[in-house]
Amino acid sequence: MEEKEIKCPWCEDTMTPIVRQDSGKFGNINERRCSKCDKILGAYLVEEGDFFPKIKRFANK
Repeated sequence: MEEKEIKCPWCEDTMTPIVRQDSGKFGNINERRCSKCDKILGAYLVEEGDFFPKIKRFANK
């Protein structure tokens, strides 16, 4: 899956997130980080599947 450009809530730059996979205590974890400031944007278990397209997004005001 190709990542879309998003606005980082931490540094407020537009970027394409870096996705890393790691194994943790409770299973395999996908972690999304800002490619500019390297802060975590999201982390979830791989077993949960790709639920990001189902999340409703609201515009920042």
